[in-house]
Amino acid sequence: HELNTPLAIVRTSLDNLDSAELPPEARPYVGRARDGIERMGTLVRTMSEVTRIEHAISAVEPEDFDLRALLADCAEGYRALLAPRGFQVELPPAPLPLRGSPELVVQALDKLVDNARGFCPPEGWVRLSLAPEGEGARIALANAGPLLPEAMQSRLFDSLVSLRAKPQRDEGGTHLGFGLHIARLITELHRGHAEARNLPGGEGVEFTLHLRDIPRPL
Repeated sequence: HELNTPLAIVRTSLDNLDSAELPPEARPYVGRARDGIERMGTLVRTMSEVTRIEHAISAVEPEDFDLRALLADCAEGYRALLAPRGFQVELPPAPLPLRGSPELVVQALDKLVDNARGFCPPEGWVRLSLAPEGEGARIALANAGPLLPEAMQSRLFDSLVSLRAKPQRDEGGTHLGFGLHIARLITELHRGHAEARNLPGGEGVEFTLHLRDIPRPL
């Protein structure tokens, strides 16, 4: 919040400069300054979201829920969001119980879907799958699109790491690499880990969240 006021002051000053009679050679510099302010504003908003998620994680009250039913509900909304891309959903036939935070699991999945939407071409496909795994569950989101550089596969879930060269027109803004980091934090809350890999044959990439029950309080 402390950064919002100085950013607003700079933005207002640039607005005033826009209405002033500036020499033509000065206009590009004002435009660059405005672009920089917008990027800084996006960074502040994104960092605020990360802080909010961290607070939610620290205050979470685990509950028992059906992970299969949760993903089935989410999939209906994702289908429209991902169109015209093909969207496949592979869920187990029986309920898959998990003890944790359904709201945070949905937020982690939202980040994976947003990532897939940014890289998968309109004529491509996205596949969401869920399967039991040991004492927990495995959520995987795969999509057609460019492969991951070998050196980046272990770093994609770190903060401020992104492979996006520029925002896509339908993404709604600049991406700063916090989305997958949030997914990792939520996965670690559920005593699991997140990973990314290239699919065999170069058909696309897959992001996986391995989740386990949050223990009941003693």
